Amino acid sequence: MDRVRFLMVADSRGHTAGYYAVSRALRDAGVEVVLGGFLPPAGIIEVAAQEDVDFIGYRIMDREPVSVVAPLMELLRENGMEHIRVIVGGIVPPSRTKTICDLGVEKIFRPGSRLEDIAAFVKGEAVVLPSEPAREDLGMPVRLGI
Repeated sequence: MDRVRFLMVADSRGHTAGYYAVSRALRDAGVEVVLGGFLPPAGIIEVAAQEDVDFIGYRIMDREPVSVVAPLMELLRENGMEHIRVIVGGIVPPSRTKTICDLGVEKIFRPGSRLEDIAAFVKGEAVVLPSEPAREDLGMPVRLGI
């Protein structure tokens, strides 16, 4: 299996501790991490295409999650990039989980998620994580493996 390429992006310039902690944990697990920093959805698409990534990790702390995830997922579809898997981390109210997953996000990792669980998910080594119900619990399929 080729090395997984992961683009880490954020909805704002602040609150970077988790952003860097997850990035380091993924790198230490053998994932190639591209730090995109704060980017709007169009910028995320541009970097994802340039870097030929397998995943986009979107850290959300300061904005309403659906308002930033929906445009990203729409741009992925419009640009024929649906093969890029998207996970979200940060502040996502439980009431928004189904909506976010319906948009095409594969997994939501909230504050307190174990770094080992995030790395295992990205590397395709986890089937169901204890920190969050699997998407099939919401009536949606789960795509596992890389």
